[in-house]
Amino acid sequence: MAVLESSGFHYFCDALCKRHYLSARGQPQEEDVATASPPDVEYASASPSEAPRSDLRARATPSTASNGHSPTLPSIATTSPTEQRGTRATLPSIDVHEAFELSRPISVRPADPSARRAPAPSTSRGAADRGADRTTAFIDGMGIVAGVFAPAIGLLGAVADVARVPLVVFAWAALALRVHRVGRDPSDPHAYVVLAPAGGAVVAACWAQATSDPHAVAIAVLAGLACAVAIAVETTVTRARANVQTARERIERALDSRVRAIHGDDTIDLPVADVRPGEQVVVEAGELVGVDAIVSAGEARVIPWLDAKVEVVKREGDPVVAGARVLSSRLRMTTTWSGRERAWVKLLSVASARIEVAAPTSRVLRHTVERGVPCAALLVGLATFAASATPAEVLAAMSAAAMAFGAKALVSIAGLHFARAHLQALASGITYKDPRAFERAGSANIAVLSARGTVLLGEPEIVAVEPIGAGRRDAGDDDDVARVLSLAAGAETASTHPFAAAILRAARTRSARPDHVRNATVHAGLGVTALASTGERLVVGGRAIMLAEKIGVAVADGRVTELEALGRSVLLVALGDRLVGLIALQDGLRAGARAAVQRLLDARIEPVLMSGEARDTCETIGRALDIEHVRPAVLPADRGPEVRALGEGGSVVAVVGHPLSDDGALGAADVAIAMSAAGSTPGEWAVALASDDVRDAAMALSLPHAARARVRVAIVLGSMPPVIALLAIGFGVAPLAVAPLAALLGAVAVVVHARESA
Repeated sequence: MAVLESSGFHYFCDALCKRHYLSARGQPQEEDVATASPPDVEYASASPSEAPRSDLRARATPSTASNGHSPTLPSIATTSPTEQRGTRATLPSIDVHEAFELSRPISVRPADPSARRAPAPSTSRGAADRGADRTTAFIDGMGIVAGVFAPAIGLLGAVADVARVPLVVFAWAALALRVHRVGRDPSDPHAYVVLAPAGGAVVAACWAQATSDPHAVAIAVLAGLACAVAIAVETTVTRARANVQTARERIERALDSRVRAIHGDDTIDLPVADVRPGEQVVVEAGELVGVDAIVSAGEARVIPWLDAKVEVVKREGDPVVAGARVLSSRLRMTTTWSGRERAWVKLLSVASARIEVAAPTSRVLRHTVERGVPCAALLVGLATFAASATPAEVLAAMSAAAMAFGAKALVSIAGLHFARAHLQALASGITYKDPRAFERAGSANIAVLSARGTVLLGEPEIVAVEPIGAGRRDAGDDDDVARVLSLAAGAETASTHPFAAAILRAARTRSARPDHVRNATVHAGLGVTALASTGERLVVGGRAIMLAEKIGVAVADGRVTELEALGRSVLLVALGDRLVGLIALQDGLRAGARAAVQRLLDARIEPVLMSGEARDTCETIGRALDIEHVRPAVLPADRGPEVRALGEGGSVVAVVGHPLSDDGALGAADVAIAMSAAGSTPGEWAVALASDDVRDAAMALSLPHAARARVRVAIVLGSMPPVIALLAIGFGVAPLAVAPLAALLGAVAVVVHARESA
């Protein structure tokens, strides 16, 4: 308890002594001092280290209260330290005795309201964008009104005909201004596809008016409708893709974060674009992962991708994609991709790499329209010229043909279907290598599912251990069961197969000590051979390895067939030249495996179950999943040729599997779908999943299939009216004004179809 005065500090034993001292000197006590609102803080434009010390003294000015003096703290201007790559920001040192004058009371000078910070730039930009949108909407409305008035003004009589040409000129000017203000999306055809037909019609209308062409009214009507329809189509397409554009911007904003990179013993806060592949980064609990990376240290619960609804555990060696959120603990990771090369922004931020721009169907459709417009205009122009039409009428016919063929809405909405499908895929943790991979996935008609770890859990459990001896089976002899289990566990110690893990786990549970085997050799997909502790040959595996080692299996063949018919895997244990027992294992179906197969069937993709299991076991699993086509007893080394054989008839084969265990099959596939691979250093996988869910793998094929089907429907809906109008104009059986009306009808059809399928 103390009081600060000009003579220094006075200390008291308690609050009562302090009150007596202040009362005796006529100074106000603490409860007598009125509480004032805190003064405004002045924002400084310079850092404290740049301010002169004399300025610090000048900021402290005397202030006298009506009932005495009360010391208050001075204002200290603060700014965020500048962060530079490779350097650490430090706070400037301040001499406390120079900053504060303790010999007299001081106060804070109220800040000048004009010195307050300006609104955030984003707010200003948002207001500017809204203003620009309103201006564009006003221009569009005026242009459409002017274009529609061109044919309608004839109702006012022949006197009003002279106003048609000014109206169509104004409408075309509004169209050109709109195209200039809004700009061209990379998925749209070239701007001349929109401007040239309407512009040609306007020129023809002016020409016909100047030369008193007998068809001047019809040509002016064509020009007005062409401009109005072009503006309406542009507006409709822009609104249709607004949600997609908003979703993309949201993803980019969410991933535009900073990363703590490790350099030596220091941790530096860097923008994502400045992080290089191979650099180490650290992410704490509650933070968003800013780069694609591989966990190098730590274990934590993670939301695996942006807006994911599930949680997974990531540990050393697991890939993590940008946008994942760490929920617990701390992860140290090695960067694989950063900046615009990250999986979640690679096909979003670079215009030339976007799905709707670079996908083969979108590109072919866009180029067809761009190159077909002048050809259609030329053909119709020649036909009209051959019919002895006037020059203005020939130009108008060419413009009408160009507008009918230049289905801008069809091209844009077709690309929109691809863009929507891609965003749906990202929401499920699915990434595509490039746009060609997306369309290739949409053309796959066979999907090969690797059984172990894909449709099966990959965590088999032992359901039976049965000794075999003297031509009989005695499952109740515990000593014989322990002996079989001990021999199998000793041999499987050298293997990393899930069966080996199950056998070793069962041996520990039953207190069966693994036999001390020697010279163990693992035969991939077959089994293990070794020398038992007795010096006899020990073989553990299926019937194939027993036959290869010339060991008879007839004594157990009936029991093995019975177990395999139940969907169980059977391992035989042979010591010397005879069987001593068998081990039956059961692996459960993965959650969602049946739903994944049904999704493939709904997309008209034939599922194929490929496994190293015996035929009876494989067929039982296939029946449980409603898969008719099975490829049993296929060794890992033979799966690549087996996949290539499936595609020899012209089929496009997709393979679903894990990069480590199914590398051969994935490498031979037309469409390789690698589970739990998004964010890792990419191989040749066309599709990488952030999850280990087989339903997402099926969705990676069904989404492109559905998008391609919607695009085909859109092509039919959007092209039929313009093509019919084009033929009618070419043969002279319909007026020129049919062309813009047909283009509008086609645009409305594809937009309505896109809205219903959204």
